Amino acid sequence: MPAHLLTFLTLLLGFCHCTFASDHAYKLVGYYVSWDARRKPPFFPQEIDGNLITHLNYAFAKVDATGAISLLAPQQDIGFAETDWKTLKSYGGNLQAIYQLKKKYPHLKTLISFGGWTLSEPFSSLADSPKARKRFTEELVAFCKKFHFDGVDIDWEYPCFAGHGGRPQDKQNFTLLLSDIYTAAKKQKPPLLVSIASPATVSRYQEIELDNIHKYVDWINLMSYNFHGPSKGSGDEVTNHHAPLFPTKIGNPLHNTDTSVQHYLSKGVPGKKIVIGLPLYGRTYSLTKATSDGLHIEYKGAGKGTSIKGVRSLADIKRNFLGKYTRYWDHQAQVPYLYCPQNKEFITYDDEQSLAAKCQYVKKNHLGGVMVWQLGWDMRPDWSALRVIDSALHEQN
Repeated sequence: MPAHLLTFLTLLLGFCHCTFASDHAYKLVGYYVSWDARRKPPFFPQEIDGNLITHLNYAFAKVDATGAISLLAPQQDIGFAETDWKTLKSYGGNLQAIYQLKKKYPHLKTLISFGGWTLSEPFSSLADSPKARKRFTEELVAFCKKFHFDGVDIDWEYPCFAGHGGRPQDKQNFTLLLSDIYTAAKKQKPPLLVSIASPATVSRYQEIELDNIHKYVDWINLMSYNFHGPSKGSGDEVTNHHAPLFPTKIGNPLHNTDTSVQHYLSKGVPGKKIVIGLPLYGRTYSLTKATSDGLHIEYKGAGKGTSIKGVRSLADIKRNFLGKYTRYWDHQAQVPYLYCPQNKEFITYDDEQSLAAKCQYVKKNHLGGVMVWQLGWDMRPDWSALRVIDSALHEQN
């Protein structure tokens, strides 16, 4: 082969390698929820465009207070009603579809998530028992091997939260739990990944040893949404943004993404381990009376939702409300909102402009990337939100 051609090919290969590496300089973590497979219409894992994400978190599997793992929804998880995952010889369902997705997109890493809002109660007792922690770590390693997951994601909502059985000792025990998981995960070949979904509000993150836990995770998915919502008695007496990037004009000045990120950084969490959450949904308020733009106004309760009262998917908002409701932009908080005086309805959400702004924030602050909750709420099959996020993360400034 001529020397000049060999040199050209060498440079070309080097260029291709660098381009691929830069494509994944930031994490784009997407949560897929098992119950999407039984929605009407259903949304299955094989529909996910793996080119647009780097990590896929499957929500959820269950763990009890003894550390025993079980399937949350066997019919969706593996395609039939068998509950003893350890004895399976073969399986289908979502878990098989995710395994096949990994084969289609070799760069894609998959993690199994435990916890969430409805499955976090066992964590307090589990974390308090060395025996239960040992069983959990052993079983999650076996679970990952069985179903070809690359790691585990712990979504404990929340340590020390009495509403989910939390106790004061959770603060130290959460660190012990993560230490045990991380130690077991990194002994595997290849090592398993460990991430957590972590709170963004001060009342929750002050109950976590942020200065210690970051040593035992590969990254932290910051749940930087639901700062405000239509929940009277919680301090939210007026309409507000549920995922502001910066402080809102009215409301708790600590309830925003930037303040949360800066607190995590101040506790020694490396910026590259912070992955901020982007909601692919909005929160709706029903107002007591018509006003000019609906922001920071007294309301009577939650508005209507896509499938949950007070919550609308981004796809629903784009299809049915954009162009009908008036869109406003809050320059201070860096997020949009919709309002209709005739219906007296206010919708706080993220759109292409705010998603791109948050991606620029990630780059400016040298963070690890972004996480979206949840994939099924994007516009499909064009994935308009994911495409904006992907482009904003990787465009050259």
